[in-house]
Amino acid sequence: MSATDCDNIKTVDVLSLDSIRSSLIRQEETIIFALIERAQFRQNEIVYRKGGFGNLGTPVGSTSVDDHDLSFMEYMLVGTEALHCGVRRYTSPEEQAFFPERLPYGQMDALPLLEYPQELLSSVGGACDLNFNKALLQNYVEKIVPSVSQQGDDEQHGSTVLCDIAALQALSRRIHYGKFVAESKFRSDPSGYQQLVDANDADGVMKLLTNTVVEEKVIRRAKLKAATYGTEPLLSEMPPIKGADTTSIVAAAAAPGKIDPTVIESVYRDIVIPLTKVIEVAYLFRRCGREPPPEYQLC
Repeated sequence: MSATDCDNIKTVDVLSLDSIRSSLIRQEETIIFALIERAQFRQNEIVYRKGGFGNLGTPVGSTSVDDHDLSFMEYMLVGTEALHCGVRRYTSPEEQAFFPERLPYGQMDALPLLEYPQELLSSVGGACDLNFNKALLQNYVEKIVPSVSQQGDDEQHGSTVLCDIAALQALSRRIHYGKFVAESKFRSDPSGYQQLVDANDADGVMKLLTNTVVEEKVIRRAKLKAATYGTEPLLSEMPPIKGADTTSIVAAAAAPGKIDPTVIESVYRDIVIPLTKVIEVAYLFRRCGREPPPEYQLC
């Protein structure tokens, strides 16, 4: 969501569940295509190994001098975030950096400041600043990459990490959208959530915000999209049809897939949705003036 997109949108509209769900549906394509791109390369484990390429120096744009402990992928991610910081990416309430402590200060002087709708997210207890990218990064390297890519090393290390960065940024935006979901649900039942938080009932908060029917629809839709986008289309000759092209593109079920749809299903069921809901619970606790239980403090 850019500031320009929000110029004429009221906060209540941005935080409506219909608006949020529409955004989450659009994000699915970005995530699935990013993982399809990553799947074309081997796992290339060396890019995730600290010191795998020796001393890489300080990433361009980073203010930190202590970068010898970065993996190649992290090194590239730090440099990318430094560049994106300059063009105001992390002024958006939807965006969270993986290495916020390494970002340079400020933005490019040539760019004007952006203004977003007021009171989108609550600043009480630092709720709006929750950042679960550390947990996401661990899940990505340890679970997602091995599930979408074949074992081995194809030496395409630069291309691999570029795909990683695109996938990680898309996944990060998706799971942190949980803060918008939580704010919307809080506004629909503030007393209900406040009572549960005051009782330190994290399980009750989780139960109240959970919509199992919607979650299953999300998972099924993601799997169907992966099956559709991840299959190589074939050209099939069709009988002449008046007013239509004689050649039609038909998705071939027998064609080799670019990614296993059940992998995308698992990514959503086991990682994306659970992390999103943990963020929602943590946000609601801080929103209501309490620190969440330890199991909900993954930042």
